[in-house]
Amino acid sequence: MRSRQGPYIFPSPPSPPIPPLLRPLSPSSDIDPVRAGLIADRCFCPDSENPRLLRANTFARWDRLGYRATTAYEEIVDWIEEQRSQQQQHLLASPVVLIDRAIQKFLLKGRHLPYNQLAALRELVETAVHYWEIDGRRRLNEPATYSQPAAIAQFIQLLRRGTVTANPFPVRTAGLSSRAIALATIFQYRASRRAHKYHFWLDAGSPLWLSGGAATLFAAPLFLQKHPWHPNQAEDVQFANEQRLRRILLDLLSRCSYLYLCHSELAANGQEQAGPLLPLVYASIFP
Repeated sequence: MRSRQGPYIFPSPPSPPIPPLLRPLSPSSDIDPVRAGLIADRCFCPDSENPRLLRANTFARWDRLGYRATTAYEEIVDWIEEQRSQQQQHLLASPVVLIDRAIQKFLLKGRHLPYNQLAALRELVETAVHYWEIDGRRRLNEPATYSQPAAIAQFIQLLRRGTVTANPFPVRTAGLSSRAIALATIFQYRASRRAHKYHFWLDAGSPLWLSGGAATLFAAPLFLQKHPWHPNQAEDVQFANEQRLRRILLDLLSRCSYLYLCHSELAANGQEQAGPLLPLVYASIFP
């Protein structure tokens, strides 16, 4: 059975600190927590079907908000109304487009987010993309029971419970983990969401690369996006293994800048190895 433990970390000598001018700036907000609480209490109309934000002058003492917070809040209300109008005109392809617009408008406009916040945003977007792909298939199968507000409410509930999640694109790590060496299996490394400048792929000539490792998860092919093939046909199994190897290689190559292939002609049992990565090994030896 494949191990689920995380990769082993070996600390290395510390690197020089990042100069203050090169560090990312923290985003600032024009609405402080106190005024945000007043707006949430006085200017938000809760509704299960059509929740909305009211204008700032709806609050009897809206002068307490101040000019800066009122201007920022009115900008948010105008943007929401504009997006609502486009939704009624069927100009929004999916809620993923709306999430991306909100991120570009309020979080990434002229700002440099820290890596942990950028990773969280990428995870949210990728999670939304996967969720609405699944919701689109369910809508085709069950058109009579489909309701977009209900789908959005269910998506928010699943996010809060941590039921649905997705791996973000690799980003540069910060802290002690950025000055370390990770030794892990393919599964462990991909699950840990790490990226390193140098990669050393051990036993590149092994045939286990084609099967995804020493062992495969039980019934894992059933959860693939497209699986019209039958496991009893050798051609389909070979094609599925090649597609999985391609996904693994693309994912690993996106997490490194320099790659070193470590190869042994004989396996541990003394047999000659003939894995799918041997052409890459020979191409690197005899360019």
